[in-house]
Amino acid sequence: MKRKVLSTISMIGASLAMGPVFVFSWIIGAIAGRLGGGKSVGAPGKVKSIVIPLGKWKLHLHHWLCSLGLISISSVYGVYLLNPHVTYGLLGGLAFQGIYSYSDWYKIIKSRCHNKKT
Repeated sequence: MKRKVLSTISMIGASLAMGPVFVFSWIIGAIAGRLGGGKSVGAPGKVKSIVIPLGKWKLHLHHWLCSLGLISISSVYGVYLLNPHVTYGLLGGLAFQGIYSYSDWYKIIKSRCHNKKT
């Protein structure tokens, strides 16, 4: 519950600071995340997840994590889609949707043996 309250408060703060273009882009990003992601935790989405095998472990790069990485790269190098408000809105909406919608959002490193049936 805290996660949803904190993420909603941060979205309201960002909306007030960035303006209506950011809000519109954010909504588009959140909808895109919803349409491309799985319906529930563990369900495959329309866009395939990025999973990197690492020995006994697998690294799951959730779409929210990829979005935050792209936000960081964009701000460091100054590369934007149209303008910063649109870029941060789209990627921020994707990140918000991934954290808000899935209870396993924080599970990035998982055991590869965990999913095998015996």
